[in-house]
Amino acid sequence: MSGPVFLLGAGPGVAERAAAALVRRIPSLRVAGAYAGSPAPTDDEAIRARIQATEARVLLVAYGMPAQERWIARNLPLLPSVRTAIGVGGVFDQLAGRVRLPPRLVHAIGLEWLWRLAFEPRRWRRQRVLPVFAALVARQRIVGR
Repeated sequence: MSGPVFLLGAGPGVAERAAAALVRRIPSLRVAGAYAGSPAPTDDEAIRARIQATEARVLLVAYGMPAQERWIARNLPLLPSVRTAIGVGGVFDQLAGRVRLPPRLVHAIGLEWLWRLAFEPRRWRRQRVLPVFAALVARQRIVGR
């Protein structure tokens, strides 16, 4: 990863703990900053100022879908130092140790969402479309392109 990285999102203190975990895993990683912030448009200006002050080149945004994508679309053009912005969903929670990581098999077959749903049943409303999506993908693979 080139240039300093800024971690934005998740709950209070989570981005900071995720940043510390990343640095332990990748000692050469330069973390420019970490901040929970808010995906609300009213907070955009203050968050942009905080990011710009660090001159971060890479921005990881963990507000969940679709809030993180909307935040990036609104703000990336106004962050001249940032070259890459990526929506990372719940990755900060995993790095910070707030949620259990799935076993490798669950990861390998792409069912992390089901694993997380099993441990966080309150997510069912957001995730109820995923089985339908998975079935459509499987049907497409079986029927062909």
